[in-house]
Amino acid sequence: MTTESPSINLTSHDDVVRVEDLKVSFYTQLGVVRALNGVSFNIPRGRVLGIVGESGCGKSITGLSIMQLVVAAGRTEGGRILFREDAGQEPPVNILDYGKNSPEMRKIRGNNISMIFQEPMSSLNPCYTVGNQIEEAILLHQTSDKTEAHKRAVDVLTKVGMPNPSRIAASYPHELSGGMRQRAMIAMALSCNPTLLIADEPTTALDVTTEAQILDLMRGLQSEIGTSIMFITHNMGVVAQMCDEVAVMYMGRVVERATVDDIFYEPRHPYTISLLQSIPRLGRTKGRLASIEGSVPDPYSTTPGCSFHPRCPVAIKGLCDTIIPEETIVDAAKGHTVRCHLNS
Repeated sequence: MTTESPSINLTSHDDVVRVEDLKVSFYTQLGVVRALNGVSFNIPRGRVLGIVGESGCGKSITGLSIMQLVVAAGRTEGGRILFREDAGQEPPVNILDYGKNSPEMRKIRGNNISMIFQEPMSSLNPCYTVGNQIEEAILLHQTSDKTEAHKRAVDVLTKVGMPNPSRIAASYPHELSGGMRQRAMIAMALSCNPTLLIADEPTTALDVTTEAQILDLMRGLQSEIGTSIMFITHNMGVVAQMCDEVAVMYMGRVVERATVDDIFYEPRHPYTISLLQSIPRLGRTKGRLASIEGSVPDPYSTTPGCSFHPRCPVAIKGLCDTIIPEETIVDAAKGHTVRCHLNS
């Protein structure tokens, strides 16, 4: 088995964050889980990057690693996370140089980089009002005036489309509907006008009408504030609506990254092609819906060669099952890369 080559650098000078060869493992009683196996991508200023893939591929762990919120069992074993708050900042800072609870990291987390977590009911503290929780971040990073912090909290609740924001600010999370809690989480994340917003499947538990409202809201606020967004999802329809660029992940690696148009109309990796073929389409009346054969490998095991080869319909025996494919440039102008022997 060959070793992996360093990731190809197709990044721009004005990237808000650049993840380079990130490796994260979890040490448990059952064994070691290699959650991230050399993840690399960049998010340009003011752009939206979609991170897609099946459950367990490492999407959420990537976001938590940027926030330095990986649980104690997880260890970052390699790579860099370079963050540039301002366009003129040189050089960027490596977030991994800071301790999880260091003053430098606490200054960045919630202020320059915010995160909308997957389930708002478990992310919001049931013992405090929504307004109190939003004010906490504002008081920590923006102002020490409690009256001003409350005013800003009500203003940001207004901005995310909350009806009667003053009443919502005085309400507890259990008094709100799912859509309103999600709006409250977005308001909390945007309260300090972050440079980067990490949205971890923010619409998964919502009905389609509320989902559409939340997506329109995030896109509008992103355009207004200029925040870059890392949008984690498994919904390709949401990707088409929200994102400028896409990184497709499988078993802790980015197997393909490109613009949204290239991912949908010129996919190169067999996994990306299989994901797109499994999407229901209007007007399709004959035949069964395509599915990806097999299942994601056991996270405690190590798959030799390409991690997708056991499920790949075009795998080459003796090559795909023995050698890890290197990242290959498909179109340098569009930043389209793929990790597959068929495209090398």
